[in-house]
Amino acid sequence: MISPQLASDEPSEVPPVEKPAAILRGNARGLEIVVDARATPDAIAAAVCTRLGEAPAFFRGSDVRVRVEDGPLPGGCLARLDDIAARFDLRILEIGAARRPDESAPIPQPQAMAVGSEAALPPISEPLIVELPGESGTRVIVGPVRSGVILDHSGHIVIFGDVNPGAEVRAEGNIVVLGRLRGTAHAGIGRNIGFILALQLVPQQLRICRMVARAGDSDRPAGEPELAYVAGDSIIVERYEGRLPRSLAQSI
Repeated sequence: MISPQLASDEPSEVPPVEKPAAILRGNARGLEIVVDARATPDAIAAAVCTRLGEAPAFFRGSDVRVRVEDGPLPGGCLARLDDIAARFDLRILEIGAARRPDESAPIPQPQAMAVGSEAALPPISEPLIVELPGESGTRVIVGPVRSGVILDHSGHIVIFGDVNPGAEVRAEGNIVVLGRLRGTAHAGIGRNIGFILALQLVPQQLRICRMVARAGDSDRPAGEPELAYVAGDSIIVERYEGRLPRSLAQSI
């Protein structure tokens, strides 16, 4: 005979539900991938591949927007997502922070602005990333790129805005910053040619191919566009005169 057990007044502890590294959601604008930034790049890639693999024909050709929760995208994860997008014939149009459930502020409506108006546009809290068509693999980022953010891309990177101290930009191609480069930048990864161009070049560290230069290597006055590239066994930083040397132009 089984003895009855008395019910306890104290609620039993429910084990926490493990959060998936990535989930897929469909909306009116296409496919949305929500990524948990606390997960490893391997876990995120595995979760995305598993979901896409359930119906690859259904997802093929979709426009994708990546939403990142709980921090910046882990280093190396962007390149993994690029590879997955190519494998499943997807187009990554945008990467940004996910809105939390308690963030119920209304979406701002566009307002007309007269020519010459000094009204400022609302600031962008997270970098907006757009993929350009073509074989160059150029990625355009509308910044600023804030401290703690790591951008990693297999092609060229063009940034409209500042790269703040503590941010890192890595590219197998070239890096162009239409703003102040004050963080770390590494161009030409795995290659023997590459360059970094910025409207104001005051980095914490520059890496081009296998060469490294730290802050203070440039003695040009701040505020003018500068070009950094490898020549021999050193990184040359010089004023940008509106055109690239022939050897650098061939790297685009």
